[in-house]
Amino acid sequence: MSVIFSHQPNPKVTFLGAAGTVTGSMHLLQYKDFNILLDCGLERDKKTVLKDDEFPFDPEVIDAVILSHNHSDHCGKLPALAKKGFRGQVYCTPASKDLLGVVLKDSVNIQEKEAKHRNKTKNHSAPSQNDTFSILDRCVPLDYGKTLEIRNGISLRFHDAGHLLGSAISEISIGKGDKIFKITYTGDLGRFGLPFHTNPSPVPAADLLICESTYGGKYHDNEEKMAAKLNMVMRDTIKRGGKILMPAFSLGRTQMLLYYLETWMLQNKIPRLPIFLDSPLAVEISRVYKKYKKHLSVDWNSESGNIMILDSWEEAQTASFHPNPAIIVASGGMCEGGKILSHLKNHLDDPSTPMALVSFQAPSTLGSKLLEKKPSVYFHGKSWNKWAEIHEIKGFSGHADQTDFNKLLSPIANTSGHVRLVHGEPESAKALASELSKLGFKDVKPVRRGESVTLT
Repeated sequence: MSVIFSHQPNPKVTFLGAAGTVTGSMHLLQYKDFNILLDCGLERDKKTVLKDDEFPFDPEVIDAVILSHNHSDHCGKLPALAKKGFRGQVYCTPASKDLLGVVLKDSVNIQEKEAKHRNKTKNHSAPSQNDTFSILDRCVPLDYGKTLEIRNGISLRFHDAGHLLGSAISEISIGKGDKIFKITYTGDLGRFGLPFHTNPSPVPAADLLICESTYGGKYHDNEEKMAAKLNMVMRDTIKRGGKILMPAFSLGRTQMLLYYLETWMLQNKIPRLPIFLDSPLAVEISRVYKKYKKHLSVDWNSESGNIMILDSWEEAQTASFHPNPAIIVASGGMCEGGKILSHLKNHLDDPSTPMALVSFQAPSTLGSKLLEKKPSVYFHGKSWNKWAEIHEIKGFSGHADQTDFNKLLSPIANTSGHVRLVHGEPESAKALASELSKLGFKDVKPVRRGESVTLT
């Protein structure tokens, strides 16, 4: 599929990623001769269509990017976009701009290593850190609630999505006078009543609502159930004298997880154990969180003395073979990469050391394979005995579930036009479409890659 650019008298949105899947968010908004990308994310599952440096359009004709937040499936292709000729502006919140520098530098390092591994005998086409700097130079920060005209007849306002520090719902107004079109792009929506990040703001009504659907039709466990399950896993592990491996995304999930672990230990909901953090990226990100503490719903100290930060491979190995029970929080939420892999290799065949998965596991990822009831799992070129117990503790997600969707979207059911569902597996998107139709939305559809909506 290749996008053909032409003059669009009315706003047109084409869905280029996160269609029938949860990664690769990228949607093209065209109006007259102005072209805007809503997010520019990496694809990271079995449905991957485009390589990390490929686009279904010429990046040189993109005039602007509106960034919802800094998870790599929403921002990870920005350096590649710059490498291929993008010279426009990137609109995001101030916190997102600060996080973007940390996240993209790490993402580019990984892409460079992967490209060199794939192309050992020829030059690779991965973006470089110069492309990261190019993107950062083009960032235009916009505070929540303020309106900015990004082009004659096109204005943008951000609202707090509550999903992550700096995450935003984008309210886009197009046109002038009596004919103004409204487009709302939710990005990833957060949850109500979840300690740490703030509650999501009301979602603005729109002629076109582009809404995520990750947990459509699903319901998260409450805090008490989460703590009770982790308590059971921890007490069983203490009896066996092992450690608990907890892979977590470095951005957002690690910070929330550490807060919960420390809080529950203080409340005696779980046993008190040493906590080792093996995630240099999470440490850098936590410094940005500290800068924006006013945007969190709790007073969290990212430099707590209860958390032991592992600064080297040697320290990580020492912690991995620590003689006493402990918790190891390591980067790599879906176990596709990150520091968790070395700990997995050390303990996957150890019945005394379980793994507790606290993140969404996309189909075909190593994390999803670990959840399968099979005696072994294949990764890094060999088959590994899976004697460690694998537990899934649901409820840590920063994504809205069906209860949150109902609360956020029911107020605009009768004042919104088209609804297109993105960022969800087909089953979840279909379930959310059904629930939204019951609320009174008239035109609700999960999208397929390449589909378009033109407002009239």
